[in-house]
Amino acid sequence: MKEYNIIFTFYSTHLALAFERELKSSEINVKITPVPRQISSSCGLSGRINARDLERVKEVCSDNQIEYEDIYQIEGENFKKIKV
Repeated sequence: MKEYNIIFTFYSTHLALAFERELKSSEINVKITPVPRQISSSCGLSGRINARDLERVKEVCSDNQIEYEDIYQIEGENFKKIKV
């Protein structure tokens, strides 16, 4: 069972889909889901990854000019913003 315990939020749906495409092409597990209401009340997509892939994912985003808004760590039912 894959554990998706890090959430990336984005400024647009286009960026979320580019995030998914580039991570899959880099063979990194990713799951696209709606942004949790605890994080934002606006509509939008978020990308979930495993914490062990965080640094690699940030490199893929940088290499492919994929700008993300925030990164959160899932802690039970809570979300803790990670400084980037």
